[in-house]
Amino acid sequence: MALNPYSRIYTQDDSLPASQAMLIGSGLSEADLRKPFVGICSTGFDGNTCNMHLNGLADQVKEGVGAHGMVGLRFNTIGVSDGITNGTPGMRYSLVSREIIADSIEAMAAAHNYDALACVVGCDKNMPGSLIAMARLNRPSLMVYGGTIKGAISRGSSSTLSRVLRPMGRSYKMPFPTKITVA
Repeated sequence: MALNPYSRIYTQDDSLPASQAMLIGSGLSEADLRKPFVGICSTGFDGNTCNMHLNGLADQVKEGVGAHGMVGLRFNTIGVSDGITNGTPGMRYSLVSREIIADSIEAMAAAHNYDALACVVGCDKNMPGSLIAMARLNRPSLMVYGGTIKGAISRGSSSTLSRVLRPMGRSYKMPFPTKITVA
């Protein structure tokens, strides 16, 4: 069984010289055009502790793919941070971002005939979005979780999201029920 059933559509068809020229122009060799193509999607972006390190991790995945005789082709998709947008008008984009992520990953992998997919993710909507795309594509796929969010130093002490949200929660004057009754 060939490991490149999708990419060979444009890498090994003599009637598609423009496709092959574009790939060679991007730095691939003639030999690379005979290898399986693995799309490596990163949800990395600089403005969020969940995602700021993911492009580097995606580069490591690409190196590993190459070390195993395949061609890794990295691309990015969006990521909306719930932690940053929570309580602002930006929050209305959070849930819909999951579908945009799924659609964009699916579009890249299907349009470019990737034989397999590796998604490097780090936040709420990135993970299900990538899994939705993988299910739709039905190709060999792997989701790589980038790990928990990075803490920081704020006002001289170590800070995590839960540590900065606790005092805010205590400031609300709402009584919290100790017993929940289900009707």
